[in-house]
Amino acid sequence: MFIPLLWGCGRAPAAADVPMKSATYYEMHLQEAAQVASRCHLLNEQQQRKLSGRDYQEWRISNEWANCHTAISVTDAAALRDSLLKPPPSHGANAALSP
Repeated sequence: MFIPLLWGCGRAPAAADVPMKSATYYEMHLQEAAQVASRCHLLNEQQQRKLSGRDYQEWRISNEWANCHTAISVTDAAALRDSLLKPPPSHGANAALSP
């Protein structure tokens, strides 16, 4: 019964207080997801340099990183979807007429 309490005390309060956001939320707020993903790429590099291996791994299971991972996944999926749905480039007016 005390183990979860002790484990929770070792974590940074800011990371523990970050509310989780779902993929559905980020799909409905793509601009926010793109902003979060961009910030998180930089944040991940900073955390790798700043934290010990153990602290970095602990950060990677935080709500903050879960949101980062979700935002990155949603923006990557949206970019892929957009590239697949984009019409092929036109090769001039005669391209449509050629057999």
